[in-house]
Amino acid sequence: MKTQLLFALGLAVFVSTQSGCVLALGNKVPESRPTLGKQLTDLKQARDSGAISDEEYQAAKKRLVEGK
Repeated sequence: MKTQLLFALGLAVFVSTQSGCVLALGNKVPESRPTLGKQLTDLKQARDSGAISDEEYQAAKKRLVEGK
């Protein structure tokens, strides 16, 4: 009986890891948002690279800092 239980558990772990499904075992990874600092750094890099204008940068920075 103990051997069957261990085999079933081992099989479940193997199948879940091979399919990429770790949620089956209750290991949910919480979603995380980038910090304000990271968002501001990314925004500055976008401006510096020319991806956005200075006006777009200022408006987006204001929204981030104000939390909107």
